[in-house]
This record gives sequence, C-alpha cells and structure tokens, in this order.
Amino acid sequence: MTGKENFFWIFYGLVLLGLFLLSSTDLIIKEEEAGIYPISVIVGDTTDDQYVNFRKGMERAAIELNGDVSFITLYEKGSARQQREMILREQEDGSQALIVDPVEEGMIAQIRQESRASIPLILINAKPGEAWELENAVSITFDYHGMGRRLGEEVLKEYGAQERVCLLEAESPNGADLLFLQGFCEAMEEEGGLVRTLSCGRGSGTEAFLEEVAQGGPEKAVLVAQDPEGLIWAAQLLAETKEAADLVEGLYGRGNTVSALNYLDKGIVQGLCVTDDFSAGYLSVKAAVELAQNRVVKDTGFLESGYIRREDLRDEKYEKMLYPIE
Repeated sequence: MTGKENFFWIFYGLVLLGLFLLSSTDLIIKEEEAGIYPISVIVGDTTDDQYVNFRKGMERAAIELNGDVSFITLYEKGSARQQREMILREQEDGSQALIVDPVEEGMIAQIRQESRASIPLILINAKPGEAWELENAVSITFDYHGMGRRLGEEVLKEYGAQERVCLLEAESPNGADLLFLQGFCEAMEEEGGLVRTLSCGRGSGTEAFLEEVAQGGPEKAVLVAQDPEGLIWAAQLLAETKEAADLVEGLYGRGNTVSALNYLDKGIVQGLCVTDDFSAGYLSVKAAVELAQNRVVKDTGFLESGYIRREDLRDEKYEKMLYPIE
C-alpha cells in the first residue's frame, strides 16, 4: 500500500470519527439545554375551588413550555398585606415571573415602585388597562362588566323590571366582582329595573337573611349573587332550607366550580355566567415564559365567557370550556 493510500485511509478514519463525535456526544458541539422558568402564581382565595380549570391550563402550558409553576394561595382571603409579602418573597427567592390575581386595586403598582423590581408580571382579573401602566407586564382577563350586563338583560327578559330582584353583595369584593356588579346594575337601570340590596350578608345567619328577603312583599324574590362564593352559599341555603326555597324564585350569578355547575344541573341555580379558565391559565404561563425570555407579548384582549342555563351544560361548546381534558 502506497503512502498516498495510507494517508487517504487515515484521513477517512478521522472523518468517520469526527462524524461519530458530532452525532453522539457533546464533546465538540454541545446541545443547547432547554431552560426551566420558575413561575409563582399568587391568588387571593383561601381555597383552590375557583382555580381548578385555571390550574389545568397552567399545568398544560408548563409541560409544553418548560415552566416550573408554584401555586400559592393566601392564608387570609383578600389580605392585601399578605399578598404583598408573598410577592416580595417570591421575587427575592428567584422566581423569573409572577402571575398575580390582585386582591386590591393599585397595589401592584405600589409594590413595583417600592421594590424597584421589573420581574415579568401577569395580572389576572385586573381592571382594564392596569397592566399597561406597569413595566414588563401583561393582563389576562375577562369582560366582567359585559358579563354583568348580560346577566341583567337575562333577568329582565325573564322577570321584567319589577322590584323583586335582590342583590347578595360580596363580603370582600375584588375588581372582577365590582365590574360584574356595575354591568348588572347598568343593564337593570337602563330598563327601569329596580334592585334591592340585601344588608344581611352571609355572616348574619339564616333567619335574619330570610326575614329580609321576605320584606320584599308577597312575590317570590329573584336572588343575584355578586361573587362566586355568594352564589354557592345561596344555592346551599336553597337546597337545604325549605323556607328559603319558598321565598326565592330564581338564583343567578357567576362561577365555574363543580358545585356551581351541579346546582345549575339540579335546577337550584337558573342562570350562570361562566369563563374559559383553562385558556386563562394556559395563556398566563405562556406569557410568563415569553416575558422571562425577553420576548414581546401581545395583549390577548378579553378571553371567552358566556351565559348558560341548565340545558346548555350538554352543549359541546360549553362542555369543552367547563370540563377541559387535561
């Protein structure tokens, strides 16, 4: 074998060895490792009941986009002080993005100013435009004002503009509750409808509550709950107390919990405003990861919501929204 042939085979062998190293090891070209993005979700409720589908959406996005999501609820429902402490703690502990359902309007801007931090922030259910005022922030929300208007229109259609609509106010209303109530009252007032606000809340006791409802006159009351928790409280009362069922002709409100949907299915709740919480959860994590990657995130606008009655529970559109597959 000539020297030229030897050189050829040695060169050929080196080429094969190089190709092997390139294809099977990272000695020459290292593979780019996928980043993991720690994301903290801080919500204002003491339970997770309101966030079942929201969590499902977040978990799906976390798997697909390498997010490491920590879901944190307040020990004291609606405590702005506690939420502030948790936001600051998660920033200091290395979270690369925060998803926050603010319990108090304007608190996020104040925290931003005090801490001088610009960690990516996704606001859930904030007032329209609140995220625009903050650096490195986006908003994921629903048209709660429009939902309230829709409910008011449905109640008017069903019962007319009579003074038998009783409002069960939220004990600690958040931004979504206030917008929902504003839209509902606007729809009623435009048609001359009257709403009687009940002063007896959930903590007043069943007897005091029923006594006030009965003061509306001989006609049965139409009860509208401002918040999801109030709806469940009223539905339980109607289901368990005959005196309550005899006083109330219809119960309306908003909510996506299994309990709310079950009460609708049983006919205890007559109408319900619902939201696409799965998409809200998915898009919030998607936005958090993209902001952590220093990418531009477009405003999503209002996410899908709707008004349903008992017969709509079997509608394919609402089945996918209310019972998403994980």
